[in-house]
Amino acid sequence: MEILLHQDYLAQALSSREDSGVMHLCNTRRCKGWVASTTISSLMQQLTKENRKKVKTLLDQLSVVTPTPGDLVEALKDECFEEKLALILVRSCGFDAVVSESPEKFSSDDVPVFTSEQLESKINEPLDPVSKVKLLDIPASYHQILNDAENEIAETIRTGQFILGSKVTELEEKIADYCQTTFAVGVSSGTDALLISLMAAGIGKGDEVITSPYTFFATVGSIIRVGAKPVFVDINDVTFNMKAEHIERCITSKTRAIMPVHLYGQCADMDPIRDLAKKHNLTVIEDAAQSIGSEYKNKKAGSLGDMGCFSFFPAKNLGAFGDGGIVTTSSEELYEKLKVLRMHGSKPKYYHKTIGGNFRLDALQAGIVKAKLDYLEDWTKKRRQNSTIYNQLLQQNALTQYIQLPPEVFPRHVFNQYVIRIGNRRDELRSFLNENNIGCEIYYPLPLHTQECFQSLGYIKGDFPESEKAADETLALPISHEISREQQEYVVENIRRFFLGD
Repeated sequence: MEILLHQDYLAQALSSREDSGVMHLCNTRRCKGWVASTTISSLMQQLTKENRKKVKTLLDQLSVVTPTPGDLVEALKDECFEEKLALILVRSCGFDAVVSESPEKFSSDDVPVFTSEQLESKINEPLDPVSKVKLLDIPASYHQILNDAENEIAETIRTGQFILGSKVTELEEKIADYCQTTFAVGVSSGTDALLISLMAAGIGKGDEVITSPYTFFATVGSIIRVGAKPVFVDINDVTFNMKAEHIERCITSKTRAIMPVHLYGQCADMDPIRDLAKKHNLTVIEDAAQSIGSEYKNKKAGSLGDMGCFSFFPAKNLGAFGDGGIVTTSSEELYEKLKVLRMHGSKPKYYHKTIGGNFRLDALQAGIVKAKLDYLEDWTKKRRQNSTIYNQLLQQNALTQYIQLPPEVFPRHVFNQYVIRIGNRRDELRSFLNENNIGCEIYYPLPLHTQECFQSLGYIKGDFPESEKAADETLALPISHEISREQQEYVVENIRRFFLGD
């Protein structure tokens, strides 16, 4: 539970010689306690000098939420300012309850207000049965990062530096270090990361780029946008990544690059891809939009090719509060080109030897991603644990005769998606899960060679059978680090009901 501790409760707890039961619950992580920043100054005025010393210890145990000016204005309309503000913060921040010495002072039908004894009793109650699981619950992690994220936002607003600047530079340095590369260049989206990488590699009209037809649209759209031709290679039926052994037969005198996609969070088989690139003098651009933190033979995604392209779209494992992306590289030459290209090709300012674009990352998004990066390893660990739980539950329920589980071929898979393969009953299962309030999604219902806008490439249905089969048979289940084991059990129980009945 996420609880806001009201001023009267905190004053009593700090004045008491006995240990607070609620603080014990917070310290043992059975709930998470919050205090409004406005409450702290009020406490300092109320407490004796001796008890004021305890406030710092208190803040080490709680998180601080800062009301907005709008929150304060709204609360001032009520005679009971502190109580009104507490209710506003609970509603706006998604907390579960207020803890107060005097719940009767609150007038609210939608926000629970507990005494410390009532809270302890509530927490000890059995959990309500799970009846709904979202595919994604992006705000669920906000409580964890709130203080760090709001600090970054406030610092950026105060400097007035909203495009590039120190926040972007700091993020670039942290991402380069995390991805085991020398450099990183923040850009405006994952799509623009792909586009600017192709531009930096000098790829344009008449060139060919080999990639997968089973991926998000941006992979191929970026190739088309620079005037090049995408050449498709079918996928492996287990990993869903492009089959390296099929690449060489597609290489022609026009081939300039290979763009492997690390789909769903698992790296493509990179050694043969890099060997072919070296043999034929080709650039390797990793589409790593779904795979930050994934590894191939102890090397991180983004360090396996000439450039690695990442997305900070909010639904990603490491997401911003809007669009954003980054390109990693260990080539100083490519690094300098990328920096120039993201500023319309300008170097020095207002002087252009080449045409680039407006691919700049804004500082607010960089600050958010930088704050979240400190949590990424823990979140990845939880996703990987969730994948293991799914595997165990599906096996224990005798469902692997109907479902192909996602294997980890190259440790470590970061499970941006947990994608199962069902066969010809995929759409039925999806409808059944949706009827039972379980979010699930098809990534992707049409392989790109069958998309209407790419008809001019000359491909027809049947050219890439594994990609087409995957598009017909795969389904992504909820896997984010926020979901609980109980929610996973609910998902698997409904899959069991679908295949085996009640």
